[in-house]
Amino acid sequence: MIKQSVCIWAALLSGAAALSAQNTVPAPSQARQVFVSLQGGPVLDIYENAFSYRENGRTLDLFTLQGAFSIGYEINDVYGLRLQAGIGKDAGACNVRQTSGGGFYPYSFRHVAIFADVLLNLNGLAGKITAFRPKLYAGVGGAHTYGFSDAKHPWQKVNGKNTIPGFRGGFIAEYSFPSGLGFFADLGGEAYHDMYNGLMPTKEEQKNYEGYGGFPLDLRAALNFGIVYHFK
Repeated sequence: MIKQSVCIWAALLSGAAALSAQNTVPAPSQARQVFVSLQGGPVLDIYENAFSYRENGRTLDLFTLQGAFSIGYEINDVYGLRLQAGIGKDAGACNVRQTSGGGFYPYSFRHVAIFADVLLNLNGLAGKITAFRPKLYAGVGGAHTYGFSDAKHPWQKVNGKNTIPGFRGGFIAEYSFPSGLGFFADLGGEAYHDMYNGLMPTKEEQKNYEGYGGFPLDLRAALNFGIVYHFK
């Protein structure tokens, strides 16, 4: 009986010690260093004369599609780096307000973009190592725009090929399994030099026509869904 009691107490003490160790020892890092991902989704194009799509009942045409491939590196459970290359289609429009007779002059074009991002894992920042990884990111890069269709505007010319700088930021909601495979949603915004869409009103035009092309950046808002794999 005494021997059985000793065994029971020994088992209880061992269990208590194990629980205590779990509570005091930090969870192991889940950073897997290198990762790759594929993503794609809709984009809202916000350039000069975007309002003309709405005024002509074509608001949905401002939403286009894009896709991207990324390779990244998790420095630790908090910080990471990502290099991303993407392609997609865009929608623009030529001048309406200062064009005789008004009208609607839409055009389309394509882009190739490359960005380098810094990633911040919010759970890692709080000391939480979880399968769900909410992340913020910010990056710099640029794009090459090409393949412009003819808007048939009576006097405004769209520049056909442009290579311009840009910057962006956003939020990623990622869930990763122990195998390294994961899924995520990426909501972000991008801002480019005003020539991104092939139009950059001159200072004289901005001076003579109030409200015409006064904002110096071309903007894009994107919601992407993707798959990611973290290598061990």
